[in-house]
Amino acid sequence: MPKELQNYNIIVTGGTGDLGQALIGELIKNGASVFTNFRDQSKFTTLKKSIGNSSHLFGMKTSLMEQAEVNSFFEKSRDIFKRLDAFFHIMGGFWMGPELADTSWDDWKFMMDLNLNSTFLCTKAAFKIMKAQCSGRIFTISAKTAEEFPPQMGAYVISKSGVLALTRVLANEGKQYNIQANAILPSILDTPANRKSMPDADVNQWVTPKTIARLLVQMCRPESQAVSHSYIKVFGKL
Repeated sequence: MPKELQNYNIIVTGGTGDLGQALIGELIKNGASVFTNFRDQSKFTTLKKSIGNSSHLFGMKTSLMEQAEVNSFFEKSRDIFKRLDAFFHIMGGFWMGPELADTSWDDWKFMMDLNLNSTFLCTKAAFKIMKAQCSGRIFTISAKTAEEFPPQMGAYVISKSGVLALTRVLANEGKQYNIQANAILPSILDTPANRKSMPDADVNQWVTPKTIARLLVQMCRPESQAVSHSYIKVFGKL
């Protein structure tokens, strides 16, 4: 059976997280070569061991909340890959805080750096590469709550709403360069950390990382090239 992403070169941020691991596994299974970042060498080593064809997986220890490190990361990707077919910004995190009036500046800034500013820095670098080659696909991760604005998670919600706006601008700016940009809006992911933090929840209503990973692989295929400027909602049963 032919691999549909054979010879694709793809960058995935947050590759050692639950969704990142699932996505990288599916991408490589379908023939792609993947470059990712990591903060912990042991987690990247574990990821490589879990991948059936780890010769197609490359990594670099990088903090993607620092502009200089982001630039070095993408420069390294150009040393490895001749082109960039798709970029997935999976990196991010959740924070359940107090009301906005009681949110500290440090907590606010951390959420913006982790979710929104990292998306800006990384998609900016990916866009430049794709603009030069006149092709490419960019995928960002927002959240179901980014359209609902629930209380007591304001910094998180606003950072993820910013990701939606940023993605829409990228889609508009990418039209003339044959660059597509889309955002994925998951509900609650079925991960060990979420199960631990919500022990009484009905996990059958949640979305598994593998489900989203397989959807993203489908979005990379040639027949999905016309899809851009979309918010793809993956809510499960919530």
